[in-house]
Amino acid sequence: MNRQMINTLCSVLRHAVTILCGLILPREILLHYGSEMNGMVLSVARFLSYTMLLELGIGAVIPAALYQPLAARDFRQVSAILSSGRRVFRRIAGISLIYVVLLLALFPAASGIPASAGFILVLGLGTLMHYLVGIPESLLILSDQSGYVLYLLGTVTVLAGTAVQIVLIRSGHPLLLVRLAGTLLNLGSIGVVLLYVRTRYPLERRVRYDAEPIPQKWNGIAQHVAYFVLENVDIVLLTLFTSFREVSVYSVYFMAISGVRRIFISVSGSIQPKLGELIAERDSDGLNRFFAAFEKWNHLFVMIVFGTLFLFLTPFVRVYTEGITDANYNRPVFAALMTAAYALQCLRDPYDKLILASGRFRQTQMNYVIATALNLGISVIAVQFRGLEGVAAGTLAAMAYQVVYMALYDNREILRRSSGNLVRIAVIFLFLFLILPLVARVTEAPAEMLVRRILEPLRGLSK
Repeated sequence: MNRQMINTLCSVLRHAVTILCGLILPREILLHYGSEMNGMVLSVARFLSYTMLLELGIGAVIPAALYQPLAARDFRQVSAILSSGRRVFRRIAGISLIYVVLLLALFPAASGIPASAGFILVLGLGTLMHYLVGIPESLLILSDQSGYVLYLLGTVTVLAGTAVQIVLIRSGHPLLLVRLAGTLLNLGSIGVVLLYVRTRYPLERRVRYDAEPIPQKWNGIAQHVAYFVLENVDIVLLTLFTSFREVSVYSVYFMAISGVRRIFISVSGSIQPKLGELIAERDSDGLNRFFAAFEKWNHLFVMIVFGTLFLFLTPFVRVYTEGITDANYNRPVFAALMTAAYALQCLRDPYDKLILASGRFRQTQMNYVIATALNLGISVIAVQFRGLEGVAAGTLAAMAYQVVYMALYDNREILRRSSGNLVRIAVIFLFLFLILPLVARVTEAPAEMLVRRILEPLRGLSK
């Protein structure tokens, strides 16, 4: 079995475990602490995630710079690239510290929940350590097609974190201590990554270089900002314009969608280093064959998996949140819009990974700028009239634009092939989007019954 297949299987395993644990832990928090507390913690986490903007895309550019020296086993150049990356991340950590202090001063008063200060400190600690240590080393492991190391470590960390936090919750400990335990376990996994890289790679810790070793160091900014907006702006807007209860509703739906999405991300993430290797070797025929197979299977499974999710998402949330009456979790229109938006994101993912692997950041940056403007513009306006459905509409518009742009760009500029298959994909997607709501009405009762049977062991664990 080759490393690419091992990476894919280990990545899928990690995300499957994350999905399972992600079903258990949030329900425990909702049952023991309520929707408002759950929403508050999620809002704090999203506001802290704004430090990601400071990366300016460097996390996407480093792997593109590493593919060539790794293929040549030029570890002096690898060392120089990582050294340059560490300098950036240390600066980010310093600015993040200032941001955490500002958040401590403003968020508790603005939210009306003084206890949120403790969560800012605990989650902020994890954010600072994330940037101070471990990121360049993790990118090296992924770029060297050894991602299975990170995936297996992540699986163990998620299992241990979930078990420890559930024990603390059921023992009656405050939610702050629960989140602190999760943060400390994540910090421990960073130490394991550092130890692995130190023993596995002959890197020069104090390498000197004259020319900048990352040639497109700041060309990933637009891509990075667009990704960040997609991942984080919804909860921020809901916090500003609605309530923590609506944030909690959003998080439960997104938990299910994100769980499915992670499976596709895990596969495409393990494929990206192979794409980078083929591009570095200038094997255009091999690249076209490999990508065509990847694209075909990705599109097939997206249609099947997200079509099924469309039918089961609202029944799942209704059953999952039974007994929780402090917020309205029955939101079928929101479920439909979010499912369609993230189905488009997963359809887009192969094209996005090809752009990243080829290092075409500058050439495609306007695409990310337009997608960000669509997402923000529509969401900011629509959230004030339709709340959850408004932010979902912004996400859907941005994803629809990006999947069309990226597919056309890749076919024309990188793969040099026809884009005729995109029409077929668009027709199938639109057909499913129109017909599935009708099917959902007919299958709603049996779908809820099936979900209830599947979730019965989970509900038993939460009693």
